[in-house]
Amino acid sequence: MRDGEPTGENFHRYINPDIEVEESALKIHGLSSAMLADKPLFSEIAPYFCDFIRGRAVIAYKLDQVAALEREFVHLMGRLLPPWKARGWDLDEQCSLQSLAMLARVVEVPDDELEAICAHYDIEPPKSPGAEDEAKCVGAVYAAMEPDLVAWEREHGELVISDPDN
Repeated sequence: MRDGEPTGENFHRYINPDIEVEESALKIHGLSSAMLADKPLFSEIAPYFCDFIRGRAVIAYKLDQVAALEREFVHLMGRLLPPWKARGWDLDEQCSLQSLAMLARVVEVPDDELEAICAHYDIEPPKSPGAEDEAKCVGAVYAAMEPDLVAWEREHGELVISDPDN
């Protein structure tokens, strides 16, 4: 997104998690260990992903998704950089990280479930549990929510999201 409008640009890659995909995860997204075995590791796509997100807003539905992404980067940086430099590396310095669920609470959407946030802004929820559909939906909701966030910041000051439970 740029200036509140979707650009049509996206970064979508299947990644080999380098661990066995749990049955519960398989039921949600339908991606098995066998399907991901020949895909690149996160370390192989990380430089391209970093270039893609640098200077942009990264909006995840829940903060745990942001935390998982940051853990992967810290783990990778720990292998690539000297320890003193890796400890100071912060994904938030590369881009602006936000949680849609937390933003929804700020603008007083009654429920922070994605379907409820979509309904509040009259946006079609994702048709499937895949990351790409969810990302497009989150982007559309964020664009619809942005005027409410701007109004909130005018009244209350800069918005800082810091709830580790979402």
